[in-house]
Amino acid sequence: MSLISNRTNRSSLRKGDHVYSYRNLHAYSHHGIYVGDNRVIHFTRTQESESESSADNNFKIKRCKHCGYEPKKDRGVVKTCLKCFLKGHRLFRFKYGVPSSNLVLNRSGTCTTGSCGFSEDEVVQRATDILKSDEGFGHFDIFGNNCEAFAMYCKTGKRVSLQAFSLKNKGEIASEVMRRQSFSMKKAIESGLNLVVKNRIDTLHYDMEMHQQDRSVADNVVILSA
Repeated sequence: MSLISNRTNRSSLRKGDHVYSYRNLHAYSHHGIYVGDNRVIHFTRTQESESESSADNNFKIKRCKHCGYEPKKDRGVVKTCLKCFLKGHRLFRFKYGVPSSNLVLNRSGTCTTGSCGFSEDEVVQRATDILKSDEGFGHFDIFGNNCEAFAMYCKTGKRVSLQAFSLKNKGEIASEVMRRQSFSMKKAIESGLNLVVKNRIDTLHYDMEMHQQDRSVADNVVILSA
């Protein structure tokens, strides 16, 4: 479900933009900060995963002739060209300061109710400082410290990943539903719909809490969805 499309093109990008692209048939999105000159700073796995995705295997690069990026060698926070960042996928721009209704109706990892607290140059500088630091952005953790959290940190100073929260929250809700109810097709359908609604509201609450915004707005959404 999506209210708006965040798809954009390279010519419209500005320094400091939070960009992302999807992987594995839209299973998840990879995020970064556009720093100008066709370059993106983004946070990658700090160690090699046990298996590479089939989608990424279709985009094999030993060493990029444009930016020098080597996927098997360069890990953690990296600076690459847009082509290496996108890996053949489409380009999207993350939106900040959206109404609570937009966040509820759009996929997690596409927007936030929080506002960017830094100028374009400051966002670029923050990303660059992390790139050059010995510590980088720490150890990559898909649920606790990932690429979206990196981009959000550069823009707001907060390590927040809405798609990670949403994924984890879905699992917790589903486990609770299965524990409480006996199986039937009707209940399965009802539970699936309730899971989607509850997860979206939970994600909104989490987002607004992390950005210290007025919870009363989120409470109004809950009442309307009840």
